[in-house]
This record gives sequence, structure tokens and C-alpha cells, in this order.
Amino acid sequence: MKTLLIILNGIRLPFHVIHFAISRAKENTSEIYALFLKGGHEQSKGYIFPSDLGSTETGVSDAEVLKEDETIIYDNMKMVRSMVEAEKIPYRETSRTNASLSEIATISEDADLIVLDENFDHATLLGDKKVSLKGLMEKISKPIEVVPESR
Repeated sequence: MKTLLIILNGIRLPFHVIHFAISRAKENTSEIYALFLKGGHEQSKGYIFPSDLGSTETGVSDAEVLKEDETIIYDNMKMVRSMVEAEKIPYRETSRTNASLSEIATISEDADLIVLDENFDHATLLGDKKVSLKGLMEKISKPIEVVPESR
């Protein structure tokens, strides 16, 4: 059976990519394997003016924010699984924190097609900032389909 690998970064869930992958999997009788990437921590917030500190503090710790973002990624994983399984397509998934390009390339070795969002590099919460669309395209030796949002 052919394998179609979707690589998703951070909490962003590009539905156009999921729908594209489902359509392509149906056409080619493929399984879908979803790789969810996440960074190990949120970006530091930083403050422009010290006088703004009081108005921007919310009382939420960095650990709580990280946990909430990880919950969103977990919910995204459940959503994608539900969407794919509803179409009776075989499905696998995994998540990686701070994955290297080499690790992602190794994961992609068994795939017949890699599917990526054209907006892969756009900043997102808990995104793995070491991994870029260009880096993936250079490191992965399999066919890659970059899906535009307007598809």
C-alpha cells in the first residue's frame, strides 16, 4: 500500500492540506501518515516598554500556556484521525518535539508522497522553528506536494 505523509507544524491545522491528502489517498488507494511537529517551548513574549508590563500580564504561567498548546495539538491529531477514518482510509500518526531535519527525512523514507502546507513557515504557536519548508524540500528525497490555501 502506498503511503502519503502529511507534515504539520505547531497548532496550525490547515484543513485544505487535510482535504487534499484525503482526496489523493482515495485516488491512489494510499494510507495517510500524519507527522505533527512541535517546538519544545513557546517563544518568549518580550515587552517593548516596561510600563506596559502590568497591562500585559495575565497570571498564566508559561507551563500552563505550553500545556494548553499541547492540548490543541492533541485535539488536532484527534480531528485529523477522525476526518481520515470517516473516509475509511488507513491512518497512522506520530508527533515529534524539536525534530531534526534528518529525523523527519528518516520518517519520510517509507512515504510515496509528502504533503505540506504552502504556509508551513508562517509563525504558529508551539511551532518547531528549526524546520522550514525549504529545509524539508532540500532534505527529503521523496516527491513533495506543496498545497496552496486556495486549492
